[in-house]
Amino acid sequence: MEILRICLNDLRFNSRIGVSDQERKVGNEYVVDVCVAYDACLFEDEKLDSSISYADVYEEIKEEMQIERQLLESTAICISRRISERWKISQEIVVKIEKCTPPISGIVGSCGVEYFWKKS
Repeated sequence: MEILRICLNDLRFNSRIGVSDQERKVGNEYVVDVCVAYDACLFEDEKLDSSISYADVYEEIKEEMQIERQLLESTAICISRRISERWKISQEIVVKIEKCTPPISGIVGSCGVEYFWKKS
């Protein structure tokens, strides 16, 4: 099987996701990467409707990142669900979300989650 993947990388959002009240009040910077894989045999040369629109996927991600939540896991799963429900041709989706400045003493880098969905 041949696979096509569309990937959106290094998308930046200020979102209100976190366990503490302060994180949900002030927000934090997040970086999101999403890859959506589908059967390349479904793609027809130069026919937009046989592909998955980057712009439309971005809008789905943006809407989910605007929702206040406690856990990144919930956000990653919701992003994946929205994409898989809208684009039934999706075979696999990977959603990675990193919190750029986690409120944990001693951490210099980012923390995050990665969610992998595969059609059964």
